[in-house]
Amino acid sequence: MVFFSSCNSVKYHHELLNYIDIPCMSIHGKQKQAKRTSTFFQFCQAETGILLCTDVAARGLDIPAVDWIVQYDPPDEPREYIHRVGRTARGKDGRGNALLVLRPEELGFLRYLRAARVVLNEYEFSWAKIANIQSQLENLIDKNYYLNKSAKEAYKCYVRAYDSHSLKDIFDVNNLDLIAVCKSFGFSVPPFVDMPISHKPKASF
Repeated sequence: MVFFSSCNSVKYHHELLNYIDIPCMSIHGKQKQAKRTSTFFQFCQAETGILLCTDVAARGLDIPAVDWIVQYDPPDEPREYIHRVGRTARGKDGRGNALLVLRPEELGFLRYLRAARVVLNEYEFSWAKIANIQSQLENLIDKNYYLNKSAKEAYKCYVRAYDSHSLKDIFDVNNLDLIAVCKSFGFSVPPFVDMPISHKPKASF
């Protein structure tokens, strides 16, 4: 299960991954209940699979055999982190793995998790071992109208969700490198967001 901060971000990544032949499912709050229920049972019955979701799926859904929880976007507070990770406690042998992705500027969030007695191991990505697909992504988003539209809405919602984060001492929208953020959504120039944020470059991530 992969957690995102907004419904539009789930929608965009779901469309993108399926477009490039990485099958995945999605559950988010903008879907009708019947759709969420159908996807929920489909995911439960699958031998393998990827489910992209918002926190609407973090509580109340008893999903068996989830072995990885990836928090692509950080939770709003430690309690939310614990609820998300709780999905993997139902995995094989009652064990599972959880991965939280943070920018260097967000590492202060780890203090809150440790205060909540969450056991953590820190890892750094070896960027040299990761294929650079930025130009292919930007080319795809530029030429596909529907993905482009979806990516713009996802980017805007990501920025707004970041701005609404309760831990503003750590998750400060004014410290976001919007150039780097927009690149992660497949753009070279940040789409307009109706918020007073400067497009100042920071350390890339």
